[in-house]
Amino acid sequence: MRYRSIAMLLLPLMPHDARAQDAGTQSAGVPDPVVQMTIDPPRVVVGEKTTLRVEVLAPNYMTAPPELPDFQVRNAVTRQLQSVNRSEQRNGTSYAGVQFEFAIYPQEPGSYAIADHTLKVSYAAEPPAAKQAVVALPRIEFQAFIPDAAAALSPFLAATNLTISQAIQRSSEQLKAGDAVTRIITLKAEGTPAMLLPPLTFPAIDGLALYPAQPSLQDSTDPRTDMLSSTRVDSATYMLERPGGYLLPAIDVRWWNSAAQKIERAHLDGVALQVAANAAAAGGASVEEPGARWNWDAVLDLIEDHWLLAVLAAAALAALGWFTPRAARAISAWYRQRREAYLQSEAFSFNRLRRAARGRDARTVYFALLEWLQRFEPAAPLHTVRSFAAAAHDPALDHEIGAIEQELFAPDRGTRGWSAQQLLRTVSAARRSLLSHGARAASTPLPQQLNPVGGNGASAHGPRMPAR
Repeated sequence: MRYRSIAMLLLPLMPHDARAQDAGTQSAGVPDPVVQMTIDPPRVVVGEKTTLRVEVLAPNYMTAPPELPDFQVRNAVTRQLQSVNRSEQRNGTSYAGVQFEFAIYPQEPGSYAIADHTLKVSYAAEPPAAKQAVVALPRIEFQAFIPDAAAALSPFLAATNLTISQAIQRSSEQLKAGDAVTRIITLKAEGTPAMLLPPLTFPAIDGLALYPAQPSLQDSTDPRTDMLSSTRVDSATYMLERPGGYLLPAIDVRWWNSAAQKIERAHLDGVALQVAANAAAAGGASVEEPGARWNWDAVLDLIEDHWLLAVLAAAALAALGWFTPRAARAISAWYRQRREAYLQSEAFSFNRLRRAARGRDARTVYFALLEWLQRFEPAAPLHTVRSFAAAAHDPALDHEIGAIEQELFAPDRGTRGWSAQQLLRTVSAARRSLLSHGARAASTPLPQQLNPVGGNGASAHGPRMPAR
């Protein structure tokens, strides 16, 4: 495995402030701290881990732990791993320090850079005198790619192991109209964080009302091996509206096995539901009371006296009986189509993002944002946070996205003042701008020169013919 390493000897060190400079003034010949950064491997599959190592060594000893920067990278998940104390001899001088490790999981292919960072070192220049210095870190880069054999996977998911399971919760053993069934699907993976596991969708089924729940995500790391394990739980409740036979569809998740270097498939069988009629809801026929019996003689007399009105009423009832079922079925089918289309629409996903923002939970809001971007056409074809921000060209949006990502993934959370309402405001503004721009582009007529009328007109661009 190729190993990219950058080491630098810092001469001179920038003093943190005047007091630190005065306290840490050192005589000639006292060596300076050494900072070394490595990334391994420098080229990694999307979703797999590359490890950033930062080693800080100071002469004599450190008077405080080094203050590290935020190593968060756009469109990548960064997690801090173990820290190891280090000590060594260099040219007769004792050095002491710490080696930090960070796992970085890129979310999409491309080039990534860790640059423009500094760290602060506090160390004993000449004990007991101390010195503080701010050190500029070198730039370090790595690449992420999707293997050619996995190019057809959409979305791309890489892991060393992946399993899928489901549980069915029923409100009663013998299902009937009015009962509820909850389908819980658990996706477990090794070698990738939970936020990179794909969301599982629950299709709408005619006769069942669908109520999906917010997903649950959890990560855990083995302290001995630093192996990351992740779990994603998606669930939805179906309200059984009508009796009949139903099938909750099978689910397949295709993923890239990093260990075996091949595509594999995780499968869940469909679930058959048999729903009986609810006799309690239907109700029974009431017993006719003697005082409520029809006086048929009086009815016949009334019809005989008003026979014309009776004929018209009968004709109206017959017409109503003829047209009403067809109209009702047509209206019901139209409503179901509109409702299903809305549940699959970008507007529905954006309303879910609005509701999530009212809850002010950063993780819920972020995943609602990712789900909405899958249906937001201006973010195509990648439909990622990065492609959305690139299309918007809005510094305020970049700031808010950076703030929520820092809140979720950075060790020093909350330093950028994340706000659910501010994020929603900037996302809404970018959405309106991109949608209106797309509408204007679609309504702008093409110039006639692109498709000239007449066969003898000369092209404005020489002999090249327009595409058709």
